[in-house]
Amino acid sequence: MMPDSLDPLFSIRENLVAAVNGAFRRLVDDVVRRAQENVSLGRPGLIPRTGRLRKSIKKGPYKQWSPGSYGEQRVYSDVVYARVHEYGATIRPKRGPYLVFRLWNFSDTSAPTGPWVRARQVVIPPRPFLGPAGQDAAAHWPEYVDEVIAEIRRQL
Repeated sequence: MMPDSLDPLFSIRENLVAAVNGAFRRLVDDVVRRAQENVSLGRPGLIPRTGRLRKSIKKGPYKQWSPGSYGEQRVYSDVVYARVHEYGATIRPKRGPYLVFRLWNFSDTSAPTGPWVRARQVVIPPRPFLGPAGQDAAAHWPEYVDEVIAEIRRQL
């Protein structure tokens, strides 16, 4: 019969898997928070108007491949123009030689009031908000793991 004081030692593997999963979930929550902050503060050059992009940043379901293994989770936005902001785009006319559109003024909130413009194409530069959020949060990964390891030590 094993002494009760050794039980935590036999569950170290399970504790470590749970610890890394817990740290990972904290990392994902941090990425979501940082991406929303990037968008709401207009950090990558975005001009926040309605808050729709910020509200659309979510985390997907956590998928664990098997019991006692690590999992995956994604952070995404389901707004159509989120991909354009993250990676940039070139817009060309489908019919006719020009795109015709009206420019936004900084004071516009619901509809553009600027001058009308004709262009053969419009190049939208990338204004990444998810990638930098992930990089910023990843820099704190050791802190998340240290916190979880400290919790495991308290249990031993």
